[in-house]
Amino acid sequence: MSMRTLALVSLLALLTISPVVAQDTELDTESDSEGFNLAGYLILIIAGFGWMFFLGLLGFGIYLIIRKSRVLYEPKHPIRCK
Repeated sequence: MSMRTLALVSLLALLTISPVVAQDTELDTESDSEGFNLAGYLILIIAGFGWMFFLGLLGFGIYLIIRKSRVLYEPKHPIRCK
């Protein structure tokens, strides 16, 4: 029984590994790694500027909250209970 299980597992591993190796070699021959993908870099640059803008706004908001919280807030017309 264990020999049968071992043979089944090794056959399954062989069937699984073979297409992966074949696909890997196929991708290496067809891909041009020297190519310059301008559209991809342009999208990354635009996304980087967007993140910098967002993080700048977030940081400036945190700075304003910290600056305002240093001084105790006193209302101009406090509500008084009778």
